Amino acid sequence: MKTRALSLLKWIAGIAVGAWLGQYLLAMALPSLVMQTLYNVGSQDSGVNTLTTRLETDATSRQVVRPSPDLLYAICFYDLSEGPITVTAPVPARYWSLQFYQMNTDNFAGITNQREQAYRIGSTAEVMLVSDGQNAPEFAGEVFTSPTTRGVMLLRASAIGDSLESRQAMAASSCRPA
Repeated sequence: MKTRALSLLKWIAGIAVGAWLGQYLLAMALPSLVMQTLYNVGSQDSGVNTLTTRLETDATSRQVVRPSPDLLYAICFYDLSEGPITVTAPVPARYWSLQFYQMNTDNFAGITNQREQAYRIGSTAEVMLVSDGQNAPEFAGEVFTSPTTRGVMLLRASAIGDSLESRQAMAASSCRPA
């Protein structure tokens, strides 16, 4: 009876360790797979190092995963292998956010007009994005270093109510090689 209980306990421990290891590997691999798929499809549709604005979203929109109908979106699939890119974006008074994601979906840098960054309202965000180990040329704006050579920059602005200022800010924004 003791050997049977010990054998059962070993099986349970083996299953538990296997399940933990499996979920750990899945948690490590899935974000990179999702981002790689998004990057491949998005960069084919929109190009690389260029800003694509998607002002209207609906239930079928999937350029951004599960988009909110309350937001305007612009996206830039970037590739820093040929050098840095620059992002220029006017900052409107209503909700606005400029975020950078590496290829495992981690958000590594961002600018907003909320809370302690409300001073940005009415200004123009100027960002140079360089890859790790790349030297940034002289630049008057902010410089962010991407942990990966490729990634995604996402620009969002409020579309609630009178969204004219947000729409104009999105239209005046750009992402291009430096």
